[in-house]
Amino acid sequence: MGIEEKEKEDARYVASDSDVGYAKRWLVLYEDGTLVYSLDPEKKPRGIIEVPHASMSSDIRHGTVHVDSGSNVFHLKMLSDDDFAQWRTVLRKFLHYQPNELVTAQANDAAPSQPGSKADQLVNSSIEQLRKIPPSSQSPETNTALNQLVELKAELAKIQGVSTNRFSGDWAARSAAGSPSGSPRTSVAGGNVGSSASSFTGGDDADFYDANDDLEGAEYNIEEDLGQGYEDHGNQDSEGSSDTDDSQERGSMPATYGAKGLAQEIQYRKSLPAPVTGEEVSLFSMLKKNVGKDLSTISFPVSFNCPLSLLQAVAEEYEYAPNLLERAATSQDNVERLSLVSAFAVSGYASTAQRSIRKPFNPLLGETYECIRADRDLYFVAEKVVHRPPIVAAYACGKGWKAHSCGTVKNKFWGKSLELITEGSQLVELDTGEQYSISKPSSFMRNLLAGNKYLEHVGELVVTELKSQMRVVIQFKESSMWGGASSRNHLSGTMYDANNKVITQFKGKWDEQFSRQTEKDHLQVLWEAAPMPSDPTKYYGFTNFALSLNEITPDIDGVLPPTDSRLRPDQRALEEGKLDQAESLKAILEDKQRERRKKMEDEGEDYLPQWFHHDNNATEDQPEFVYGGNDQREYFQIRSKVAQNSSSWDVKAADIFSET
Repeated sequence: MGIEEKEKEDARYVASDSDVGYAKRWLVLYEDGTLVYSLDPEKKPRGIIEVPHASMSSDIRHGTVHVDSGSNVFHLKMLSDDDFAQWRTVLRKFLHYQPNELVTAQANDAAPSQPGSKADQLVNSSIEQLRKIPPSSQSPETNTALNQLVELKAELAKIQGVSTNRFSGDWAARSAAGSPSGSPRTSVAGGNVGSSASSFTGGDDADFYDANDDLEGAEYNIEEDLGQGYEDHGNQDSEGSSDTDDSQERGSMPATYGAKGLAQEIQYRKSLPAPVTGEEVSLFSMLKKNVGKDLSTISFPVSFNCPLSLLQAVAEEYEYAPNLLERAATSQDNVERLSLVSAFAVSGYASTAQRSIRKPFNPLLGETYECIRADRDLYFVAEKVVHRPPIVAAYACGKGWKAHSCGTVKNKFWGKSLELITEGSQLVELDTGEQYSISKPSSFMRNLLAGNKYLEHVGELVVTELKSQMRVVIQFKESSMWGGASSRNHLSGTMYDANNKVITQFKGKWDEQFSRQTEKDHLQVLWEAAPMPSDPTKYYGFTNFALSLNEITPDIDGVLPPTDSRLRPDQRALEEGKLDQAESLKAILEDKQRERRKKMEDEGEDYLPQWFHHDNNATEDQPEFVYGGNDQREYFQIRSKVAQNSSSWDVKAADIFSET
């Protein structure tokens, strides 16, 4: 690990492992969030930063964390992924607390005779008073006094630490959390120091967290560690998750939706029953035989599929929706709301980062899929509503938001690549009354003829707030012919008002993060992708969220409708590694579907969706099919009764997965 102290005018420079040498230094993080470093444990501190008053940035790729107090900046470099995760986790704890609250908590917990407690109060009071002086009235003497008080505070903390055993011990022997309870605020570490050389430009690989002037260390309410944060998401507001009136607004879905209620904590799987099954077949050879044809009309071998349906692929787009759209719904700033909705629109592409050739199963007409996650407060249902062209309608909702989508995917074969063109619309509604339409760019499957195959998205993604006509235009950039993998997945965006005046700008990578530019060299991270599984290629390039989508967990066992994708036998067989059985079942189900369609045509019937209806008044910005069946039935209402054993599923397409 490395650490470096620099004056503010040099704070634009950060260390990188390609051009920096490091030397060991001793780091101490105190319980009140004071971070100091020295040459060794016996010497006085050479640099001091109060983390709750600082901004923090981190670079996952290079294993670095940068803490900037405004007058000093520390550059920390970790030598292992574990060290990086531990340091970033423990430093972040202080960005979510007011320093005064920490001091108060410590004072309440400390014994009355604790040395220096009165001195602590006097020093903290003096620091707060000096910080209240307007910048226009500050003098050099004021800044000097403030820095001396901060240094004095660190020395007092060190004295108290020795007398009350406040340290958590050697970092190498303990976790970032410190004590067995996982909640202390102190750590000691040895590290390395390095000189700085590369220019700070807010690159795509860095995460930036700006301290809020009004709420010190508030991190702009950014929750970056989405992988862990989502696991705790359902427990953050237990009242909200059990409030009956609130659930009724989400489509009459009561909190006790599961067959066994919500009392149990569901543990979702982290792997599939079997790894990738079947050898990769040349998509190019299939396309060459079917030039000019719509791929949705071609029956591909099952080895072209991954064990998810297109309905489940739509559900993947909502992995980050609860966090981002809930934040948008509670924001008082229309620019921030539009920014967060745009982050949601970008986040839906992250799940495709490791996908290249295998495609989802094309749903059968009438096939449905639900994704109800108590841990995320996410409610989602989708249905294939039209067979040709294959149209999927979906509805999702959570605290303060709901979303409708309806669309299909068309394709063009360009020789070396296949373009997938999304047609349709997606509409996000917040409880604020605002509606946001989302139009999407094309996707390309590259190097079909030769080379490493990969998927990339190219073109414009546009998010428009329909009332104010404010919009965000995000350009998904095409990779460079000579740039290799490092040139892929980049994007940049601009927010405009109704008069085309630029409001703010964005940058990032659709498989990593999306940030808003707040100053010339400062980015506010709005969203970051959760970590991928350790070996995603083993399981079709699935994310951890995708690995759980086809799982039948105890809370939904016996509650799902007979049309749910999880009950589709050919898809289940492929997931279990039974390729021949999957191929045979797929042929049977498709033959049965053709028979049903022919019978309907002979009788002059049109298929009516179960849970969606056609909106004759839909505009270009609104989905053609919206939530709610033609008979006024709502999916979540019926499901609630089924879960309570007071009803059963009554659906016309109940036999679509029948093998006889």
